[in-house]
Amino acid sequence: MTAFPDQAALDYDKRILRLVPGYRVALDLMACQLASRTTGEPRILVPGCGTGAEIIALARHLPDARFTGFDPSEGMLGVARARTAAAGIGERTALTHGMLHDLPDEPHHDAATVSLVLHFLPDDGTKLTFLTGIARRLVPGAPLLLFDAIDRNGDDDTLRIWLQSQGHDAETVESVLRRMRGQWYRTTAERLDQLLADAGFGEARTWFRACGFHGVCAERRQA
Repeated sequence: MTAFPDQAALDYDKRILRLVPGYRVALDLMACQLASRTTGEPRILVPGCGTGAEIIALARHLPDARFTGFDPSEGMLGVARARTAAAGIGERTALTHGMLHDLPDEPHHDAATVSLVLHFLPDDGTKLTFLTGIARRLVPGAPLLLFDAIDRNGDDDTLRIWLQSQGHDAETVESVLRRMRGQWYRTTAERLDQLLADAGFGEARTWFRACGFHGVCAERRQA
């Protein structure tokens, strides 16, 4: 998992809205799905929690949930701690500076969400190890809601026009697209389905798609 430079956390939440189409809607839909799939006081695992935007979006629809978030960037976590405290959910949010392997390897969580993390991991076993690690920390039947970039023919052309509509100049747009093509490890939707199956999840169902960004839900298979 990529650790963002500390200074990147300062304006991340503003930048991401103009770089990822449907980002805010995707987080809201993710939260609504979890609210419909969990009861009581669910324990939600949030790998790569970043600035806490994902946790705060989830908490709006899950008022009794408890969250376990972690991120390799201390700068991101600093913002997340401040934001969750200001939102009044600091007491039910545990934030850890580190990676997935720094958390107890036990099935303590009732659900997990992963947003814009997987494309930073190469498909050389690293993606599978990450997803398997999440599965091991979920109770059987627990849902994983995943939102990430997908490699689909034609989507980059649509994304170029959308980025231009957000006020980015031509040079910035092409820089973003080059980074996505050359530095991100995007999978196809079919490959993502296979990775989830190999990691211990059931059938993946699509719940979001926009300009090369894709949301799927899959449940941890019964032991």
